[in-house]
Amino acid sequence: MEIRLKKGKEKKIKNFYLWIFKDEIENFEELKNEPVQIIDVKSSNGEFLGKAFFNPKSHIIARILTRDDEKINANFFKKRIKEAIERRKRLKIKSNALRLIHAEADEIPGLIVDKFDNYLALQTRTAGIENFKHEIVTILTDILKVSGIYERSDMESRKEEGLETTSGELYGHVPRYVEIEENRLKFIVDLHHGQKTGFYLDQRDNRKKVSEMIKKGDRVLDLFCYSGAFSIYCAGAGATVIGVDSDRSATDLARENAKINKLSDKVTFLTADAFETIESMANSREKFNFIIIDPPAMTKTKKGAESVKWAFHKLILNALKMLETGGKIMVSSCAYHISLDILQEAIRFASNDAGKRLRVIDITFQPGDHPWILQMPETLYLKTIFLEVLK
Repeated sequence: MEIRLKKGKEKKIKNFYLWIFKDEIENFEELKNEPVQIIDVKSSNGEFLGKAFFNPKSHIIARILTRDDEKINANFFKKRIKEAIERRKRLKIKSNALRLIHAEADEIPGLIVDKFDNYLALQTRTAGIENFKHEIVTILTDILKVSGIYERSDMESRKEEGLETTSGELYGHVPRYVEIEENRLKFIVDLHHGQKTGFYLDQRDNRKKVSEMIKKGDRVLDLFCYSGAFSIYCAGAGATVIGVDSDRSATDLARENAKINKLSDKVTFLTADAFETIESMANSREKFNFIIIDPPAMTKTKKGAESVKWAFHKLILNALKMLETGGKIMVSSCAYHISLDILQEAIRFASNDAGKRLRVIDITFQPGDHPWILQMPETLYLKTIFLEVLK
């Protein structure tokens, strides 16, 4: 069984792109009723290009696993998993929580594995990797000697792969709450029901960067604060912080995180809509020294990008009304379809409407344990801009 690409469509695969779509396959009609499987990928003239996960039910019909003609079995995944873990060791991350495997960027399409102290959270996002889940759990337990593995394959995107959402213990016993450390701060993570796999590990470097910008006595507003990580970092640096999130379970956990870090007197968490709260605060002419805007992905499609740009504009405009000269703002988007250009445009329009000139302090992307591939723009999702208000 093989995929034959249409003439010219082999070029992107040779240039290290990893996904194949329905309209790029010459013989799709022959394959459309085939089951999920590993399949050879060939050019229109029969040249071998690689082996891929094949799923005719998915929008992404095939995901390249290797460009070599090799067996795809437990040993194949063991080698890839070991390589991914070794790359993380070289990063010297100051935390006992990090991402160990980041799907396509670690050459294991559809697999996410996060480590929280001595427990793992695992996601299988595609039908291809789902078929190897048992082998992967065995490999992970052999290599890492963890106490437990909890599955968080509860994302809606699995339905496009023909899979049901699922969560639960895959190995050992995994408590709902696990305490982690990050840059000498402590955080309680909800592994069973928390957002993503329980914690926004990809904002680790940005949290540290924000804390280094804080001056003692600063007043900080942290929008979409989730379990309070940015807020705790700012409070630890000497700021007084208001964190806002609409999820009551998240703000309850945020208060616990403030408590275990002995910072409860420095942080107030509000269970409220961030859009409504910032507008109300701006109308009341409140003032802050630093405002953090870090919403969850507000769109999963290209079609939604324009409306999300204006949602960012509204948030940023109200934020700028509350920042004086020298005030700083962090704007972050974890949505792939919100490009850096779109994010910058939203900020520029808002600053023009507010009549405030902004200097870019820094632009960052996702950290090293969440790598991205240059030839795969879809693997770059986190974009963050730090700015300062000028006279």
